[in-house]
Amino acid sequence: MENEIINPETESPSYNLQQIKRDLEGWREVLLPLNGLLHWEKPYYPAIIVGVNTFIFSLIWYFDPSVLTTFALIGLAVSLIDFLVPIIGPSVVTAKWTRKQEEQYQEICCRIMNAKTHFANAKTTMSSLKAEKPKIYFLIVMGTLVAMAWLGSRMDNLCMTYFLVNLILLIPGIRQHAVLQKYLARFLNVCKSLVGKGPKKMKSS
Repeated sequence: MENEIINPETESPSYNLQQIKRDLEGWREVLLPLNGLLHWEKPYYPAIIVGVNTFIFSLIWYFDPSVLTTFALIGLAVSLIDFLVPIIGPSVVTAKWTRKQEEQYQEICCRIMNAKTHFANAKTTMSSLKAEKPKIYFLIVMGTLVAMAWLGSRMDNLCMTYFLVNLILLIPGIRQHAVLQKYLARFLNVCKSLVGKGPKKMKSS
């Protein structure tokens, strides 16, 4: 049996990046505004994200479809979007593709490639942990599943899914604008001011 020859060029980051760009070429006119929405290029974009998500989940709550119907409708929507966007996108956006847009598109593809790399590394890490330290792997997996089961029993499924989807959609903007760091810095400043006022009050008394 002949040994399989692996071309090192197909494993390089530049090759993977070009492959992602070719695969998403029909989506590039849609990816740019979607990227701007998720990264809050306008101050009202978070409200749009939460509002659209709330509207969709309100429809699900109102009509109360079965689980099978819900998954079927989601599959239909994804299939229609996947089929229509590459066809309609280039014809709707008639403006010339500029260099700045190409740079933004390449940046989006880099983020997608990095996300795929992180998922692959996480899978490799868990596989190595399972092979080398099966007891720790068992404790991590069982602990995570038990925590998820407990959380699911305490919250309504639709409500929990709603908050989870909102969190996932808002994470890019939160990271882009360093929202957590800003609020954490304010919290630490308040704590420092409170601690600083303590000794002065003691002295005045």
